[in-house]
Amino acid sequence: MAVKSTNSTTSLSPNVAGALCYVPVVGWVASLVLLIVEKNPTVRWNAVQSLLLSGVLWLVGVALTMTLVLALLNFPIMIAGLILNLVLAVKTYKNETVKLPVLSDWTDKVLKKV
Repeated sequence: MAVKSTNSTTSLSPNVAGALCYVPVVGWVASLVLLIVEKNPTVRWNAVQSLLLSGVLWLVGVALTMTLVLALLNFPIMIAGLILNLVLAVKTYKNETVKLPVLSDWTDKVLKKV
């Protein structure tokens, strides 16, 4: 579970750093950097959840393009993923914790090991 804190290792405020993790296209890079550099538990939690979400969306995209019929579903699912990332970025910027089903549990497990 994400813990609210005002301390940050980077010069970014925790809400900005957390929101940056969910920005489409660059979010996974920001998440990796912040996961390595940042010590703030809230930012690290958002970074891991963002990486897991990006991985799931990528795997779904690859799986759907295996057949032509299922490939037609790829575009609407990727648009939904884009919208989800934008909503998560805005909510994180507003200091709201959004726990995605299944992914938030995985996030907690990953953070215990890191």
